[in-house]
Amino acid sequence: MIENIPTYPDLAGKVAVVTGGSGGIGAATCRLLTANGMRVAVNGRDETKIGAVVDEDGSNGGRAIGIAADVTDFAAIERMRGRVEQELGPVDVLAAFAGGGGPPPDQPRRSLRRSGAPL
Repeated sequence: MIENIPTYPDLAGKVAVVTGGSGGIGAATCRLLTANGMRVAVNGRDETKIGAVVDEDGSNGGRAIGIAADVTDFAAIERMRGRVEQELGPVDVLAAFAGGGGPPPDQPRRSLRRSGAPL
């Protein structure tokens, strides 16, 4: 159970997608949003970690679903959007915390051509 959290009654019933929601600040954000009555789609790449966040949010009385998707893949994002809209409704809030983990192990690093800086 989450104690001493800020409450925002106007969030109740709204839908959020949290990318990078399977750990760190993303997971904490999922907990706070569900505690405020939001329906939350927890996104990440590790299904086990996603499941743990969804289970915790559910035990706090919130409604959360887990969706494994790589946010660098547009087709995966579109599938995620479709599932969220079907299961939770239209998205009101997008909290973007994905990143920093690098590409999936089976994909090469890409470089940013404009700046020349490696990704």
